[in-house]
Amino acid sequence: MPKLKQVKNTREASELEAAFELLERLPVPMFFKSRDGRYLGVNKAWEELFGLKREAFIGKRVRDLYPQNPEIAEKHALKDRELWENPGSQSYDIPIVTPDGRRRETVYYKATFPGGLVGAILDVTARKAAEAALRDSEERWRATIDSAAEGMLIYDRSLVIVGANRAAERILRLPASELIGKPGFTSLLSVIREDGAPLGQDERPTRVTIRTGKPQTGRVVGIRRNEGGPSGSITWLSVNTAFLRRADETDYYGLVSTVSDVTAQHDAAARLKESEARFRRTFELAGSGMAHIGMDRRFIRVNRRLCEILGYPEAELLQLTGRQISHPDDLDIINEQRPRLYAGEIDSVRVEKRYLRKDGSVVWVRFTMTVERDAEGRPLYEIGVYDDITAQLDAQVRLRDSEARFRQTFELAASGICHVIDGRFARVNRSMCEILGYSEKQLLGKHVKELSHPEDRDVTDAERTRVRKGEIESARFEKRYIRADGRVVWCKVAIALVRDVFGVPQYEVAIFDDITDRKQAERALREAHEELKRSNAELEQFAYVASHDLQEPLRMVASYTQLLARRYDARLEGDAREFMAYIVDGASRMKQLIEDLLAYSRVGTKGADFQPVSADAALRRALFNLRAAIEEAGAVVTNDPMPTLPADEVQLGQLLQNLIGNALKFRSSSVPRIHIGVKDLGHEWQFEVRDNGIGIEPQYYERIFMVFQRLHDKGEYPGTGIGLAICKKVVERHGGRIWVESRPGHGSSFYFTLPK
Repeated sequence: MPKLKQVKNTREASELEAAFELLERLPVPMFFKSRDGRYLGVNKAWEELFGLKREAFIGKRVRDLYPQNPEIAEKHALKDRELWENPGSQSYDIPIVTPDGRRRETVYYKATFPGGLVGAILDVTARKAAEAALRDSEERWRATIDSAAEGMLIYDRSLVIVGANRAAERILRLPASELIGKPGFTSLLSVIREDGAPLGQDERPTRVTIRTGKPQTGRVVGIRRNEGGPSGSITWLSVNTAFLRRADETDYYGLVSTVSDVTAQHDAAARLKESEARFRRTFELAGSGMAHIGMDRRFIRVNRRLCEILGYPEAELLQLTGRQISHPDDLDIINEQRPRLYAGEIDSVRVEKRYLRKDGSVVWVRFTMTVERDAEGRPLYEIGVYDDITAQLDAQVRLRDSEARFRQTFELAASGICHVIDGRFARVNRSMCEILGYSEKQLLGKHVKELSHPEDRDVTDAERTRVRKGEIESARFEKRYIRADGRVVWCKVAIALVRDVFGVPQYEVAIFDDITDRKQAERALREAHEELKRSNAELEQFAYVASHDLQEPLRMVASYTQLLARRYDARLEGDAREFMAYIVDGASRMKQLIEDLLAYSRVGTKGADFQPVSADAALRRALFNLRAAIEEAGAVVTNDPMPTLPADEVQLGQLLQNLIGNALKFRSSSVPRIHIGVKDLGHEWQFEVRDNGIGIEPQYYERIFMVFQRLHDKGEYPGTGIGLAICKKVVERHGGRIWVESRPGHGSSFYFTLPK
């Protein structure tokens, strides 16, 4: 051994040196430590155990011996402290890890001496391994003879129990004190045969062994328990028996019986059977294609889904290899990784590849493969999982195409389009930049409200909040923005919210349309409309006043002309009387014309508010006013059931009266037949006044609704030419439209609609 390090006491050092020389030759690792825990010396066996040179370690402490395992060093230090507190000797078991990573099972023996302690290390790794091997051997032996000898009973020659282990107590649920001295456990419990019949005394395994001279192996009997109810439960036991003989004797001195509770085995067998059934169901009904593939690459077993994916019946698929149905361009995709899988470098192979179905079509598959190995790790067969991803890949292609179309549409759209996150532009297209007069770089990151007109900045807040809450899907509004050049631009904006699959808002999509020109046109139109309204009002007022003021002189002309005719009729010649008649007739027609003109002007100025009106009542009033003309013409007037609708009751009656009066006026030589029909169009009512009169040429369909437009000589058909113009004005005031359909000589149908 090397010289000890310099110590304070030279005599003490000499003694230690002598001791080390003596222990150097021992095969047991030895060491000396000072009271402060520093190693003073170690022997060669210690060096071999730890793989360290003593020259490099002398003077260090135990923590330096286990830098990677401080818990081991701490335990040693704790034991050293205990020994110094109680000088003498100690021993303890402790696993250690040498600096080169070897784990050893050891027993440490330590003793104190003046100024330090000496220790010996007993390496028991081999012994413990041998013990473990022995236990393994015993377990293999028990499995080999198919005897789960958990319980053991020892019998004397008279078959009285003289010994029982704890396992027997647990299995039989009887304490050893009750078992010992009894003629077998079958005398204490209700024991049955496998067929459920009670076990007779002569059928007891021990008695059968004595009678036949042969040991019993795997004899199954049952113990009926009473705690589960009237019939109780059954614990099934496997019983083995054997003679006990001494080495130098041929006769037996007793029997040994082992009992095993095989109830769990029965349950395990049942569970295994159920598990296998579940596996078969899972394999067959799996949504993925599954296969077991032999080492020759042929299919050993395939499930229904794989047959569907590849288009082959099971019998045909089992005659093929995966390579035979692989796409020519994908033949070696799996083979490139197979060697690494077999070598255990990777757990599985995952690829996407193409196969050819039986009908020749191509199917894309996501293929996952693992290897089933035997107990020694050798590959037995491959397990393949096939997922048809053809539709998924098609969808991805369509998605890419859709995204490309979206990008193209986004960039080339005539409308401005932008994505907004937290109120700021995140993406804008070219039109958006043109509308607002900024470059894309200038717009990105800018807050939308920065560009809003000061008076319109909060216009969108309420609707956008409703969109974010999910109350509405989108919002539309019109507002002003300030362009980069300072000009105001009117935009029609539509916004919607894009959410992820969980409904969490991601960003807003906004579409901007420049409506500045339209707004300017609307403003000009409003101004023109207001001017037109003022002009029309003045014109209507003028017509009303003129018509009203003209009636008084006309009445005077007509009255005095008629008075002149009555007083001086005898003095007037024939021509004078004819001229007088012309004057009276002209005055009458002028009066009617003025009254019709007055009625026309009153349609827009003197109309009543719309109220729910019975169209039937309005029709009855019109027919009452026309009763003389109807009777004179001998006309037949019919009608459909009339609805109730919002209208001006007086004007509705006037409308019907004018149309029916027209049908009576322009009748043919046959009996006039007039029908008032009505049809529900959903949002409005469509009325029809149909007659069998003389009809109208198509080129006059529009002209007849104009003021003072007549198609016939006033001598043939009297009238002012204002009646249908009044009808058109009444219908338009109610928000409807009027038109005519006719065939000359076959009658006419006047249609008009009124909103509900």
